[in-house]
Amino acid sequence: MAKRSASVSAKSQRVHVISRKDGWAVQKEGNTKASKVFDRKEAAVEGARKLSKGHSDVIVHKKDGSIQRWERSESNP
Repeated sequence: MAKRSASVSAKSQRVHVISRKDGWAVQKEGNTKASKVFDRKEAAVEGARKLSKGHSDVIVHKKDGSIQRWERSESNP
């Protein structure tokens, strides 16, 4: 019997908006590098929504790293 992988599947991978020294990063959960960095948080949230394509949750963090809000995907009620 095969073990289940601890990693999150690509289809349900969460997308995080996190604060960095150089702006606001959009990063898929489990990745070590950001997909893109934005100057403004609002732009990063929009970028995260586009990257998720409605199939992944978007998790928006505050500057201190805590979660500000969790936007559930349409396919994950």
